[in-house]
Amino acid sequence: MRPNPKYLALVILMAGSASALQAQRRDRGLVELPPRPVRAGLYFTGSVGAGSEQCKFETEPCAILDPDGNAIPSDDTWRKSITSPSFQLRLGGTPSRNVRLGGELFGWSADNGPNTERTVGLLLSGQFYPSRRDGLYLKGGLGMGWSTTDFNDGTGVTENGFIGNIGAGWEFALTPHVAVGPVIDFYQASYPHAGDETLSERFLYVGLSLTLQSGRRF
Repeated sequence: MRPNPKYLALVILMAGSASALQAQRRDRGLVELPPRPVRAGLYFTGSVGAGSEQCKFETEPCAILDPDGNAIPSDDTWRKSITSPSFQLRLGGTPSRNVRLGGELFGWSADNGPNTERTVGLLLSGQFYPSRRDGLYLKGGLGMGWSTTDFNDGTGVTENGFIGNIGAGWEFALTPHVAVGPVIDFYQASYPHAGDETLSERFLYVGLSLTLQSGRRF
């Protein structure tokens, strides 16, 4: 028995309509999928490393002391560097995939002869990511700094002033909310009321950071 041409045309038309409808649904689904963010939400970064410190007054370098507290002569403009463990803590938000803004706490402490020297900086900090996908970032900040010397007789003195920094780092994502990476920063501080002369201090910091974020993924 020969098939009815009318029924055959109807079957072909219905099959074509179903295929077109499925294709439209697939296309519509692809268009409506939102892009996945690279960075988002609140973030917390902790970093530990080594800080290399130098300081000077307007007319002479700070003193390096021997174990008895006697100053070791120096012909340099800046004191020879003292390297000691240091840390960073950063906390803030992510207004865009390329920018993070927040606060930063920097700390350094070391022995100088019989005395102990400490520096703390509290800064407003920003991080800029040139790429939305890669973890490279440039950072900078400005804030208040405190330089303290504790003497071996139990007394101490603290100077306060301004501190700023520039640096860079890289975040390697371990999970959607956790990343690790290296960081390098240069800090410059100035304490204008340190006796009769302004005290200047600078640090080169190199460390390893751990970042936690509340967004979807890095």
